[in-house]
Amino acid sequence: MIIHRPEEVGRINNVRKWTLVFGRRKTGKTFLVENFVKYDEYFFVNRDRTVISKREGTQVGYDVFIDRLRRGIADGKTVAVDEFQRLGGPFLDLLHSIGSGGKVILLSSTLFLARRLISAGSPILGLFNEVQVPIISLEDSMQALAGFGLSKKELVEAAIMLREPMAAEYFDREGRIRATMADILLGSVNSIPALFGEILIEEDRGTSAIYEGVIRAVADGKVTSGEISSSLFSKRLISKDNPGFVQPYLNIMMQIGILKRVRVYSKNRFVYKCVSPLMRLFFYADEKYGVSQRQIGRAEAERILDEMLPRILEDNIREYLAYKLGLEENVVHSADYEIDGVLTRFKKPSVALEVKWKRKVTAAELREAEEKLGRIEAGRRVLFVQDKAGLTSRKLEIIDAYDLLGASP
Repeated sequence: MIIHRPEEVGRINNVRKWTLVFGRRKTGKTFLVENFVKYDEYFFVNRDRTVISKREGTQVGYDVFIDRLRRGIADGKTVAVDEFQRLGGPFLDLLHSIGSGGKVILLSSTLFLARRLISAGSPILGLFNEVQVPIISLEDSMQALAGFGLSKKELVEAAIMLREPMAAEYFDREGRIRATMADILLGSVNSIPALFGEILIEEDRGTSAIYEGVIRAVADGKVTSGEISSSLFSKRLISKDNPGFVQPYLNIMMQIGILKRVRVYSKNRFVYKCVSPLMRLFFYADEKYGVSQRQIGRAEAERILDEMLPRILEDNIREYLAYKLGLEENVVHSADYEIDGVLTRFKKPSVALEVKWKRKVTAAELREAEEKLGRIEAGRRVLFVQDKAGLTSRKLEIIDAYDLLGASP
């Protein structure tokens, strides 16, 4: 399946300035540029610093590569260089000396280096338009699935799994969506841990057990630094139960796109969430059920999906609405009320959100949602459901998948 990503493509194609495209491993950067961005030359740098011309499918010498890069820039052409950081500092000095002309598109999977290159003291500071490519947005994955004839429930759940590009190939066939999603989990038992390790290796961070312990804890619902620290200490991964000790690990995992931080509404603290729904699903399943240590079947995989998807979905809907509305997402951690999110502008609530992910929402559950959301002084109170047909409320704005797509039922 090919997923169009118009926002990222537009940010690359519509700016004539040289462009730096970066993001963690396996977010689809190369596929995006190769298939949707206009270029005249495309070079890929291997780990041994050899250079491949993708246009010709052959290896070229470094001097030939530099000559073609210079001539391309002088002729006003667009030249893409993938994993350029492997060429080292002299290549950056060369770019600085060339100056301007044409368009150079640099791609990198090393986020630390990418950020250093656009920071103070870098030889290419100010030369590049910056485009960070995260995992696929929920909006883009839903649009890609819109023609599959799926139910509203299937559309949202499948789109969430599809956000990780490595899952896209599973949807190129007909069949029950839940079975297909189970196949993704079953087919990720080796690939997700390998991807996690590859991301860390690319960042020169190694595959420390502490990093894996952190993502396992977060996937299992331990989302504060204190909870994460206690989890690591219980597994003897750290010598002392101290949240301050794990904070550097959390910061690094946020910087390289594995975790994100979400504010706790009306409190001066944060929780941590897995960025990738598929990565969260796998590590939860392995932490709780040990799926990497034994062979499981599709029936068990589907039960795990039934258990975990509603929680993953809450996070994705909150994130999606916050982004579309230009608001900051907040979670609510309070004994007084439990709702799924508050979207704020300058810390003031704009949207109170509740997600009811079940086939039928009863009248009693609707009144309960009205009562809970009514405790937040927000301009909009939104209830997201599988299908809003037949549901009405004078107090809530009820939406479903078609509202996210901007289409009519």
